[in-house]
Amino acid sequence: MKKTHIAMINIPAFGHVNPTLAVVSELVQRGYKVTYPATEKFILVVKETGASVLPYHSATTDLLDQLNHVKEINEVMSIHSENLPMRFLEEAISTYYQLEQMYADDLPDLILFDFMALAGKLFAAKHGIEAVRLYSSYANNEHVSTLHDVSDEIKNELASKLNAFSEKEGITGVSFMELFTPEKLNITFMPRAFQLKGELFDERFLFVGPSIGKRSYDESLPIDGNNDRPVMLISLGTIFNPWPEFYKMCIEAFRDSNWQVVMSTGSKISPESLGEIPDNFIVRHQVPQLEILPHTRLFITHGGMNSTMEALSCGVPLVVIPQMFEQEITARRVSELGLGHHFLPDEVTVQALQTSVQEVSEDEQLKRRVYDMQKNIQEAGGAKKAADAIEKLLSVSNMKARV
Repeated sequence: MKKTHIAMINIPAFGHVNPTLAVVSELVQRGYKVTYPATEKFILVVKETGASVLPYHSATTDLLDQLNHVKEINEVMSIHSENLPMRFLEEAISTYYQLEQMYADDLPDLILFDFMALAGKLFAAKHGIEAVRLYSSYANNEHVSTLHDVSDEIKNELASKLNAFSEKEGITGVSFMELFTPEKLNITFMPRAFQLKGELFDERFLFVGPSIGKRSYDESLPIDGNNDRPVMLISLGTIFNPWPEFYKMCIEAFRDSNWQVVMSTGSKISPESLGEIPDNFIVRHQVPQLEILPHTRLFITHGGMNSTMEALSCGVPLVVIPQMFEQEITARRVSELGLGHHFLPDEVTVQALQTSVQEVSEDEQLKRRVYDMQKNIQEAGGAKKAADAIEKLLSVSNMKARV
């Protein structure tokens, strides 16, 4: 009997790929054929799920990888900010044509697509395939929308380009605004309690919390719960991390403290370039975050959604220093919910780091709120609940097809 074929369409970014891996692995274990188009950087992590990898090329230039300081990254992001919506649409169109080739002889029965991977939406519309939208960040509806900050002029330009493309490809029923309209099933990788205006999302939205799968690292670190010092983790994620001044401030702030500090600098900053590393610091290009967090007392983070959810799932309070707009939203959300503190990059000083860490680590009410959020995450269901919902949708679709 032919296996039901599910395609997972995403964009080449760790913050979007990582939340899908456990769901894909769960679907594979349940006997589904899952295919996952991936760029070279993500082939190995996708293969580990058991899915079939379909290599493809991303039209978006990997400009950020060429920049060696967070200021350069922010300048480039600022310069291109007005063009980003058009670049996302152009990326979607380029990826769409590759999907047409990949699946020419084996169309999927269901498409899962990240909310930014609009090629998945377009491909599903072209072939009349049921689709499920996955939110690696905040879900969108008429009350919460990423389009509010896009000018009418840019929206008109995007709509014109999309209309021309759709007419050429014979795609109907997907106007520009319909690209962002919720599907029958929309899965969000956070608990409803963390979602912006979470109470205003209807039954089409399933908040399953973080979907955390296995992750491979080059090395493990000797961190355990029996360490005499409380553990502090410091990481700015995978993109906005080349900021040597920040790491030096962290070293200065906590060199004489009681903390055992584990600090990740990213691939572009050598730990040796930061000067003398104190005995209570472990500094690496990359650290096994999922291994360390269960033993961590406090996390200084950029506020990426993956890192935020992984920390809260382990009951770890946060000090958030956001590096981009979406992370600023999360930083404010952390403060609003009383799960930690936040401040902007230009507010970072040795004194600010020391004060914030002390206040967060000593606030017992804050810790209780973090544990309450941890409980929300545990009860949300994760990858298994997401897979259950996907199976239910497939079952309903199959019943309709037989009628």
